[in-house]
Amino acid sequence: MTDDEIMALFMPHFIEPVERLKAGKRLVHYTNADTAYKIISGGQVWLRNSHLMNDYSEMRHGLSCLQSAWGSESGQKLKNWLEKEWPGICQQLETTFDAHSDSMTNGTFLMSLSEHEDEEDNYGRLSMWRAYGGRNGVALVFNPNVFLSDADALHVYSTPVVYKDVEGFGYWFESWVAGLISAEEQLKSLDRETVFSNFFYSFRTFVLATKHPGFHEEKEWRVFHSPAIDGASPWLNYEIETVGGSPQHVVKVDLRDDVKAGVVGLEPNKILNRIIIGPCATPLPIRNALGFAMDVAGVPSHHDKIWMSFIPLRHDT
Repeated sequence: MTDDEIMALFMPHFIEPVERLKAGKRLVHYTNADTAYKIISGGQVWLRNSHLMNDYSEMRHGLSCLQSAWGSESGQKLKNWLEKEWPGICQQLETTFDAHSDSMTNGTFLMSLSEHEDEEDNYGRLSMWRAYGGRNGVALVFNPNVFLSDADALHVYSTPVVYKDVEGFGYWFESWVAGLISAEEQLKSLDRETVFSNFFYSFRTFVLATKHPGFHEEKEWRVFHSPAIDGASPWLNYEIETVGGSPQHVVKVDLRDDVKAGVVGLEPNKILNRIIIGPCATPLPIRNALGFAMDVAGVPSHHDKIWMSFIPLRHDT
């Protein structure tokens, strides 16, 4: 089986979002002007601990969805099938997953992105400015190439978010199990370690990227790294920074390419498609500062890549 065929079986929720990226869909990170300047001038993106997300219960939500599904009738059907084909693999999965569950829910560092629509190029998305922009919001629009790479050198991964409550996830899980069992002959051609690693990674994404359906309009992707699971890489720096007055651990990912390692499209001049300055009182000074940072970072024609939304939204009332 090819890698694409394996992904289609274990992570069918990846297929449509990945195809959109392949067709040219871009991703966008809504943040504030200070963070945007640090990303461009420092040549790094920061992944922050999952506890610091807007909804700090999100990791628990994904874990609850998976635990409920694993204990359901469809979960038992999956276990019976797995044990028939690979005896002992269920215990191996449960033991390994339980050993890393704290690393997933408490020791994972994330960056949230959103699928960017072409018609949002000039103004961005108002709901995202309201939720994430603050008083000086900036949207960094990224080209998708690096997110489609199969290279494992970064030890940083990305996944589209699934919007389900516990009940909805259960129905989805049932169809996922049926799809796997229907592909029994293909899966039996894989070695045990490949089967195990794909189940573990699938379960991990279920925990990290299952979100309440009320957030579906965000069309979110998550970039994630769990040090205890993924290990280090030459692109990663583990440091303590103060963000919004709170000192915290962050994982800084260097924005640099390495063709030999298969990492291409990560450099600022390749990944940065455009910048949109959101509703704020000082768009021109922010534009000038970000333009200077882009010049230093080697991003060509930076003035053609910075837009000011001028949406008449007030944050001080």
